Amino acid sequence: MKYCVVNTLEAKTINGTINASDKPSIKDVLKNSPFMVLFGAQFTENIGRAVSGLAIEFLIFELTGSPLLMGVLAIIWLLPFVVIAPFAGVYTDRFDQRKIMLYSNIVSCIAAIGFVIVYVLKDALTIITFTQLPAVYGISKVLQLTDYTHVLWPLFVLCFINSSAAAFFFPARNAYTRLIVEKKNLLVANSIGSTVFQIATIVGYLLAGVLAAKSYLLSFSFNASTFLISGLLIGVIFFIGKKPPKVHREKSQNVRQEMKSISKDLIIGYRTIREHPKITYMLLIFSMITFTFGAINVLFIVILQGEMGLDQTMYGIMQALMGASGIITAIILMSLGKIKRKILLLNAAFLLATVAMYLFATVRNKWAMMGIMFSFGIIIVLINIPSSTLIQESIPYEKQGRVFGTQQLVQGIAQLAGMGIVAIIANFVLPMYVLLAASGICTVVIFGGLIYSNKKDLMSSDYPLEETIEGSEKFIELESLQEPFDGVKSPSIKYGDGN
Repeated sequence: MKYCVVNTLEAKTINGTINASDKPSIKDVLKNSPFMVLFGAQFTENIGRAVSGLAIEFLIFELTGSPLLMGVLAIIWLLPFVVIAPFAGVYTDRFDQRKIMLYSNIVSCIAAIGFVIVYVLKDALTIITFTQLPAVYGISKVLQLTDYTHVLWPLFVLCFINSSAAAFFFPARNAYTRLIVEKKNLLVANSIGSTVFQIATIVGYLLAGVLAAKSYLLSFSFNASTFLISGLLIGVIFFIGKKPPKVHREKSQNVRQEMKSISKDLIIGYRTIREHPKITYMLLIFSMITFTFGAINVLFIVILQGEMGLDQTMYGIMQALMGASGIITAIILMSLGKIKRKILLLNAAFLLATVAMYLFATVRNKWAMMGIMFSFGIIIVLINIPSSTLIQESIPYEKQGRVFGTQQLVQGIAQLAGMGIVAIIANFVLPMYVLLAASGICTVVIFGGLIYSNKKDLMSSDYPLEETIEGSEKFIELESLQEPFDGVKSPSIKYGDGN
């Protein structure tokens, strides 16, 4: 018998090629036309959402000055991700994701036009009444009462419609990304996507502050135009992007049968998550942290505008700082190309989020608040990119819509519950105390998560097989091979890559 020492990655087997794991390539992703067009559409859309989101928040707070209504607005934004997200995930796995994204964009554009109409008719929808007060010392006074009910409820309805469309868009986008991007490049693609989002945040919120300071009508009109452009870009993907594989399934004969079919698909999604301990842990701890951060979502404008007296322009600058730090973080992750211990990184991000929440609760200095916003940008990217990549790498393509839908559902419920509680008590308890209580809960959650993930070895490598192969050498029996090694070029391994 003749033996030689070779690295396992430099061998061919009798059954076929063992390929070495290709290195992630930024160049390959940037040359991927469908992917770049998709995130060009998202870039345009995100700018519009930033502009309209700030305009709606400031408009409602200016009209009412009510922290309770700010909480109601935040809840309305999130409610579709609880009610609709599971169904969106199911249909993402059943139908062409390109069509889902296009229809979602059309609906958002209609809602954006609705914002324009409501604002134009704002004065006509406002009810003003005058009440004669009893005379005091012979002086009579007239009390003016302004009722904005017929301005507020159309805005709330349109926000719900807009957010419902987004609930369909996001799982479809994530699933379609896995179809058009090689598995080895998913972290790079998600980092580019996050960079696009953060740039849109900078541009969007700076522009939002300028437009809102001049006229909310400009903000809403601009928002409508961005959805129109985004929809056109998504239409381009129909000509240059891959067509998702057709799902063959028995057509439901009635609504009851369709609901039963959806329930089965949802159960499959839940079981798929339970089969992956790291994803289960990520969703649970992420949701608990999201619950505590509901306090920030409700009280953000209240603190910046109500307590610190910052105007729309300064608000836009702070959001831009958050975007800038997010870009830097995403570029760093992009240069890494691969994160081997995603749960470890997520735990570090959750710990940083806890510290940032304590600071947000107690600091009211403008410059210090800018630093806190800078840290929030880092935290968001350190959470979003690894969590999305973990799902895309671990879950089969045909089940990803349901898993992303479940992720939105669980996190939506957590955030909705957190904001609901804060919205109820915000008018009776100082914001600082509410935020300190949320910070305390966040502390308990993160330290409990650290102990649990360490005990279950969840912070270990996500690629144990690859590391075992790369670090090993073995004797190969030459006679057992169909081809000699002389002159054989080293092939590459792709683990579970369908591309």
